[in-house]
Amino acid sequence: MKVIEFFVESFILPHELILDFDATDGLTYGMQEKRFFHGYYDHYCFLPLYVFCGDQLLCAYLRPSKMDAAKHSRTILSLLVKRLRRK
Repeated sequence: MKVIEFFVESFILPHELILDFDATDGLTYGMQEKRFFHGYYDHYCFLPLYVFCGDQLLCAYLRPSKMDAAKHSRTILSLLVKRLRRK
């Protein structure tokens, strides 16, 4: 979680933060392990989960595309909140 450390140290954290969780397709070429066909995107891909605070990227988590777009978001949110509250 090096990115979160840079974020925390970069400025004085305000009282309130808005975190944006976004899952999007990561198109694959060839036969990469754990790549699956995703019907919504209509191609083989991964489904990484990104977490932003404003324009700042806090987390990028690579996942196979055969899962729900929100999967793991609660765990990642919990880890981020614990670290941000320590600051």
